[in-house]
Amino acid sequence: MSLKGPLDGVKVLDFSHVLSAPYGTMILGDMGADVIKVEKVGGGDSLRHTPPLRDGQSAYFSCSNRNKRCLALDLKRPEGVEVARRLVRQCDVMVENFRPGVMDRLGLGYEAVREIRPDIIYASLSAFGETGPYRDKPGFELIIQSLFGLVAVTSDPGGRPAKVQPQVVDICGGMFLGMAILGALYHRQKTGRGQRVTTSLVEGLFALMTNFIYLHLMGSKIPYGLGTRNPMMFPSQTFQTKDGYISVVATPDHWGRFCQALGKPQWGDDPQLSQVVYRVRNYDALESRVEEVTTTKTTGQWLEIFARHQVAAAPINSVEQMLADPQIQALDLLKTMTHPVAGPMQIQNPPWSMSETPGGVRLPPPALGEHTQEILTSHGFSQEEVSRLLDDGVVQALK
Repeated sequence: MSLKGPLDGVKVLDFSHVLSAPYGTMILGDMGADVIKVEKVGGGDSLRHTPPLRDGQSAYFSCSNRNKRCLALDLKRPEGVEVARRLVRQCDVMVENFRPGVMDRLGLGYEAVREIRPDIIYASLSAFGETGPYRDKPGFELIIQSLFGLVAVTSDPGGRPAKVQPQVVDICGGMFLGMAILGALYHRQKTGRGQRVTTSLVEGLFALMTNFIYLHLMGSKIPYGLGTRNPMMFPSQTFQTKDGYISVVATPDHWGRFCQALGKPQWGDDPQLSQVVYRVRNYDALESRVEEVTTTKTTGQWLEIFARHQVAAAPINSVEQMLADPQIQALDLLKTMTHPVAGPMQIQNPPWSMSETPGGVRLPPPALGEHTQEILTSHGFSQEEVSRLLDDGVVQALK
């Protein structure tokens, strides 16, 4: 089957590094775009050296860089900037996630690039945004989670702060970047005009915190230390069982089923308990009453009971158990490919399917400089120019 995606023919010049923006450009690559990842000569993207490593390859780097070709280029050299400017002429999208102003100082800011390619879509992702008092501050996952509420709603009141462990700020920022670029590409297809696209980690997290934001905007008290609780619904959390824990969600329409499963049909008939607003207001007391029942049976027993009553429930699986889950296997979410340095390795497939333009994984995460010569020669550089750039250390190729 062809892996041609909906963005086949779109060329992306990708100056992004670390996790957030590379995740967004990876989505474009998954959709068929030719993504040229530009990395610094010598060390490349700093994520390449972030443990854990296997056969010299970083798990962190691998998770956000499939479907890309790598050009190792020294942007501190005028010759390196000139190489980038020549590549811009043939690219549809340019992406960067340096601090605001860095690309301008290099001569690769939006206005300079637009002179070369007037219809370019120039996308920037920063930590705090292009304006505001934090504009020039360094921003990282934990810093953004801490500043803008996520750690607070995750942590137990009075206890040690806890962050959400998946890199949700980085990944959400990258996804919003990718979405904005797709919108800009559609606009250009209709009008022929490019544009500047900006987003930030802060804006991504602000969008992600939408339910808490609207709790506040609608005059409700923000709940903290929720653990697995849903502040807008009960039951929607983990309950202790005889041998562990189980996650259960019963929507207001399923409250009666939940009560039947617990052997407490009278709760379903109680006019007060049947009101979700009452249940949420009395979360602590109701949690205790439910756990008096759930602790009488094992997690496995409850899973069978809830399944019979069509109540959503799940065990607390580890990552290892998740990877072995039959639903994950059925969705074909992993693919084995050969990496030029590490050999056979498993790569995540894109999390969607398209019947006409499926896209998919065409390339494993690239080795540093793996495609340098291929990229330059296919963009009009002569073999003599490529050799000179290599000899002068302006670019680097995989040996």
